[in-house]
Amino acid sequence: MAKEPPEMPEGAIPAVRAFQKELAPAFIDHACIMNGYAPPPGSPLGEGMGAGFAWCELHCGSAVTATLLAASNPPGDFHVIDARGPMIRSGRSLAEDGDVRNITFHEMGIEPALDHTFPGFDYIVANGTYTWVPLRERALILAFVRKFLKPGGALYLSYNARPGWNKFDPFRRIFREALRGHSVDVREGLRIAREIYAQFHASRAPEILGAGAPPPMLSFLDELPPEVLVADYANDYAEPLYVTEVAADFASIDCVLAGSADMAESLPALMTHEPYKSLLPRFPTMPGRELAKDFLRDTALRRDVFVRGGKRIAADSSDMILRGLAFALEQPASAVIYEKKLPFAEIRFDNPQARDLVAALSERPRTLGELIEKRRDSAQDAQSIIAALHSLLFSGQIRPVYRGSRDAAGKASALAMAIRARAAVPEKAVGFLPSPFGTAFPVPIADQLFMGMPKTMSAEARAKEAASHLSQRRSEALLARARVYPRLEDFYRSLGLI
Repeated sequence: MAKEPPEMPEGAIPAVRAFQKELAPAFIDHACIMNGYAPPPGSPLGEGMGAGFAWCELHCGSAVTATLLAASNPPGDFHVIDARGPMIRSGRSLAEDGDVRNITFHEMGIEPALDHTFPGFDYIVANGTYTWVPLRERALILAFVRKFLKPGGALYLSYNARPGWNKFDPFRRIFREALRGHSVDVREGLRIAREIYAQFHASRAPEILGAGAPPPMLSFLDELPPEVLVADYANDYAEPLYVTEVAADFASIDCVLAGSADMAESLPALMTHEPYKSLLPRFPTMPGRELAKDFLRDTALRRDVFVRGGKRIAADSSDMILRGLAFALEQPASAVIYEKKLPFAEIRFDNPQARDLVAALSERPRTLGELIEKRRDSAQDAQSIIAALHSLLFSGQIRPVYRGSRDAAGKASALAMAIRARAAVPEKAVGFLPSPFGTAFPVPIADQLFMGMPKTMSAEARAKEAASHLSQRRSEALLARARVYPRLEDFYRSLGLI
């Protein structure tokens, strides 16, 4: 079984500079299509094909995802909203350095944004916001979506969910209340709260003993970044929700739950496996089926897509839409595996169809229509190709993207150069590069530095040159990465990253 290339152990890119692939219009389109809903009207796959679309992120932070998407999708009109001035200014600086002109930064909260003039949006995304803010802010999010999301438009929403969070509720409340009024470092606060929690557990407090997580289960908290600990455990407004509660909120503004954006979490992926096959059909609504799935999976985080008005795909256009959606490899072809144990099943798909798909996608992202056409002269039929495609999707080894274009290649290249110029500056580094296929892909900082070096350089010379640019020099790790890099160049090139 092939091994994935080693990651450069240089520390994680902070969350504020991470890219969320699920926020890409192509990813949201795919979630709509797989659940039987039409993509937004402005989507390249929708009714307004070629007309361009409008996209908006609420509470965008430093807007790294939005900026990468704007460069990768020149026809899109991107807007980002956040009241935190330093983050907005950081995002604007990256966009200016990369000459990304189709994104507008709005330094404001959602309440004043309601009085602002915006286009009707095809896509609105709220990533990691809804269950972390006061009830009033949730109401403002609903009001914004109701006012600005187009009929047929899509909303992406990620949030902390129950029942997965139920077992952590007792600890979260102890953490907040035991430290209220104390000015201690978050790590010290965590130590104190865990000590108190362990005492409750040893005293056999019924709620903690019966419903709370055992103290050893909380060891993972030591690995969480401080900002995550604060947001999830020390935040008075953090309140995980059941999917049915969230679905009811958005149903009040005519937004229908289409399903999960995560293919491996989607009902189409689960419905052919037990116990989902027996249990899920007993619930008559989509929110009910998603709730049943969450109980079976102990879901703690949801990534949902809602459709304004819930327009279904017309039977005579679904095939055309599906065939127009493209797909890209998430790793080099040599690292693809053809069997994987997933939470709901163990899937095996080591067959000619899957291997041919991987070979074709290793050259460049292709549409489903192209993949089927490419195999027309063989004995492979369309359904077997689609089945292999789904297996690669379920196992997280490909993702939905858009077709590339010359314009997108130019815009993505300009931003990529700006990001690579920041690679050696820790407070500005971004571990992702934009692709002309409507999304961005992870590229370790070391690889970004190697990209600017002559192909004839030895691994030792590459590592030495990269080390001269990095303040924290890890010569052995850099040398190991430099030796791997030549095997990744073709992969990066196939995605339009070089």
